[in-house]
This record gives sequence, structure tokens and C-alpha cells, in this order.
Amino acid sequence: MEVFLVPAGETRYELYCELGESDQPQHSGFAGRMFRRFREALAAEQEERRDRRAVRHAGASDRPDGWMARVRSGVVRGMAEWVAEQRLLWRLRQQDAAVLVYPCDLDPDRAMSMARSTLQRDIDHHRFWMLIDGLGVLVFGPLLFFVPGPNLISWYFVAKMAGHWLACRGARRGVSGVEWSTRASEALAAVRGARAMPPGDRRPRLRALSKELHLERLATFVERTAPDRL
Repeated sequence: MEVFLVPAGETRYELYCELGESDQPQHSGFAGRMFRRFREALAAEQEERRDRRAVRHAGASDRPDGWMARVRSGVVRGMAEWVAEQRLLWRLRQQDAAVLVYPCDLDPDRAMSMARSTLQRDIDHHRFWMLIDGLGVLVFGPLLFFVPGPNLISWYFVAKMAGHWLACRGARRGVSGVEWSTRASEALAAVRGARAMPPGDRRPRLRALSKELHLERLATFVERTAPDRL
């Protein structure tokens, strides 16, 4: 597994990787059951949305979706984005060894220290939000029991609580359980320079660096993680 230390500011870095379909993390036990239940609730919600659209297109109803339907749609979009962001840490749970690819203008020991500091920050972050989402389960489970259809809001918090727990485990393993090796990259060092370019020049340059690194979505990741400069 390759993990990339990507410049996201003048002195800030973020960890990034891309996983193929065969590399997607597998979930078992409690967390796996929670995600399966959420996917079932999500599938039921999507089927319900298709039914509502079919009714409107048939002219049987001109009434737009209510506020709960809009909230559920937002949950679906937000959860898909959140899952994509957690896959690196989820995958680390299952790794014994990994390669840290870092900008060549950094010292390798310094790069490794930054990576471990980022993982330690992730431990604290996911531990905190695991507790917050646990409270969400307690609140929204009883509160929305009367709403027709699957209680997607409640299962959203259940799935996120389980996801934070898995991410916390992955970050801990990355700090102390994974055997790391390092590899310097000129292309990653060039990402820092690309960030300072005008938008018209920056985006093509980032796409070219993404192609050089064989990372299809790196350009999007860089722009999303550094909105203050981009």
C-alpha cells in the first residue's frame, strides 16, 4: 500500500491514497453489521425516491418533496463523500507494511514524523466524533421513529459512529503497528509549486502531476484540502 504525503499549505500536509476495487477495505463484526444495515436503509430510501419521481412524472402529483425527503437526500450525498475520505484509515487497519511517498524536498525522517503526527491527529479527531455520533444515535433514533420509511437519519449516525471507530483503529495501527518504508517523489514536491499558480495554469498542472503519479483524483483532493489558497 502506498500512502502519499501531499502538500496542502505552506507547512501543512495531508495523507492520501487511492484504492482499486480489489483493495477496498472489508468490514466485519459490529462495524460490518452497522454498515450493512445502513446500506439496506440507503437502498430503501433510494427506491422510495425513485417511486416518488415516477409518481410525479406520471402526473399523479405535483407536490414537491418535503423537508424530510430533502434531508434524506443530503444525508445520502454527505455519506458518500465521507466514506470516500475514510478509506485510507480503514485500509490501514489491515496493513502490516506500507510505503510513504513524500516530496523530495523534505528529509525522510521529517516526512515520517509528519505522517505520524497526522495519524495521531486523526486518532483524536475520530475518537471525539465517535462520541458525538453516538449521541446522535440516542437522540434521532427515538425522535424520528414516527417518520414513514427507513429511519435513514438514525442509521446515518450509527454508520458514522462505526466508521469513526474503524478510522481510529486504522490511525492507531498506522502510528505504531505498520512497518513503514519511504520513497521521495519530485512530482509531489511540484504540487507545492502548482498550488501557487493562477487557476488557469494550476488545474492543468495538477492534472499532469496526477497523471505522473498515477493518482486519478489527486488534483481534486489538492483543491479540496486547501480552499484558503485555491
